[in-house]
Amino acid sequence: MAERDIPPAEDSEIPRAAARKPGLRWLQPVWIIPIVAALIGAWLAFQHYIDRGPTIEIRFRTAEGLEAGKTRIKYKDVDIGIVRHITLAEDRKGVIVTAEMVKQASRALLVEDSRFWVVRPRISGGRVSGLGTLLAGAFIGLDPGKSSVERREFEGLETPPVVTEGLPGRAFRLTADDVGSLDLGSPVYFRGVSAGQVVSTEVSKDGSQVIVGVFVDAPFDRFVTPSSRFWNASGVDLSLDASGLKVNTESMISVLVGGIAFDNPTDVQGPSANANDLFVLWNDRATAMKPRDRVLEDYAMYFDRSVRGLVVGAPVDFRGITIGEVSQIDLEYLPDKVNFRTRIDIHFFPDRLKPHARDGTLKAGGPDMPPEERMRKFVANGFRAQLRDSNLLTGSLYVAFDFFPDAPAATIDFRQSPPTLPTAPGGGISDLQQSIGRILGRLEKVPFDAIGEDLRKSLEQLRATLKNADSLAQHLDKDVTPELKKTLEQARRTLEEAQKAVSEDSPVQTDLRDTLDEVTRASRSLRALVDFLERHPDALLRGRRQEEP
Repeated sequence: MAERDIPPAEDSEIPRAAARKPGLRWLQPVWIIPIVAALIGAWLAFQHYIDRGPTIEIRFRTAEGLEAGKTRIKYKDVDIGIVRHITLAEDRKGVIVTAEMVKQASRALLVEDSRFWVVRPRISGGRVSGLGTLLAGAFIGLDPGKSSVERREFEGLETPPVVTEGLPGRAFRLTADDVGSLDLGSPVYFRGVSAGQVVSTEVSKDGSQVIVGVFVDAPFDRFVTPSSRFWNASGVDLSLDASGLKVNTESMISVLVGGIAFDNPTDVQGPSANANDLFVLWNDRATAMKPRDRVLEDYAMYFDRSVRGLVVGAPVDFRGITIGEVSQIDLEYLPDKVNFRTRIDIHFFPDRLKPHARDGTLKAGGPDMPPEERMRKFVANGFRAQLRDSNLLTGSLYVAFDFFPDAPAATIDFRQSPPTLPTAPGGGISDLQQSIGRILGRLEKVPFDAIGEDLRKSLEQLRATLKNADSLAQHLDKDVTPELKKTLEQARRTLEEAQKAVSEDSPVQTDLRDTLDEVTRASRSLRALVDFLERHPDALLRGRRQEEP
């Protein structure tokens, strides 16, 4: 019989286990805290995954100032990302910066034309930027583009952009032979007021010019018209003319770091220029603001004298008015004379000889006739060209036209290209120099040595004569002077005796008075005789008639 079938003794004291059906088991309180923590962690991880922004890569030349886990990416001083990793590029020509962006930066900021750069302390164009990074450290700046195409890989800029997106104003392009002292950030002035800055400089594709990009801030951009003139305002512009020394400069900043200025010609109005329009960057204000003539006539002229001091661009003057400019200077050989002459080509502006009203319209009465007829008439009446000195200090020359009625007759041949205008001699310091040279040549022929020798002999003779005169004076002083004194003393005594003799009380004076009375009576008798003879001239022959009683 099995053991389990043996019934227990009734009087046994040993307890026995009784089988029972299992019930519902409850979770112990100790497990609540770990479970809640796990749920919160899962929720945070899920929330972080949902809120996490895109990851981008930016390529820079160096990682100077950048640090993983600390360097921020900012837009308008707001944190929008953080650098997570910095690795060396595969080509070892740069570094790859991996950054994690906030979710809001996914579509609005990360597009194809967005730009990134490292913000560090910089001095450029006379401006200091990034000083705040000296304490807080460098950060990466962002300038969002306008494209609608998203992007995750970017090429970082080595220098920060001068103009960022959203800045009011317009950009323009300028062409120049060289940039001079211009640099990125150099100021742009409008009538002395800072109105923009230089944003780019690049060489044209053919390498013949430099293209300078400028950005003109609003509201100054509306003053840029198709007729605006831009010029290089860098440094100090010195000019010396008839009115004296002139010094022009925009500001001390432009003297140190360069600058550009622009303005519009007087009385010229027009609509504002379009963005990215192309202008010419002139060297100075005077060149930029010169009138631009649309009608040009080309002429040539010949001179047998030196043209040192005359340059291309020199003015062609007519009684103080600029009517053209020198376009070319060449030297021509004359085989028959075995000599050279200088050929000067000019651009002639005929419209400047016509009177204009203040509004620019042409007045009646000017030389409005065909060019050939006008110039033939001018030449026939003595229209001639001369080279004259523009500045005695610099020795510069210019071409001057005027009418010379006594000039030899001349004609102009319009079959030549360009026609040749007659010239007149004189009008410059060189002619004065030639005259002085001729005078000096004549002076060289004067026998100054012989004249000097004769003068020396004459001086020796004069010295001997003066010596003899001195001896004579000494002899007169020793021998003649005492005798002369005695003679003068005797003459004085004689004069005193004569004065006593002619005094009123002296006998001589009485006798002299009686004598004068006798002479008076005699003269009266003589006068009566003359009167009688005038009445009776026959008395000289017949004698005096006897008067009747």
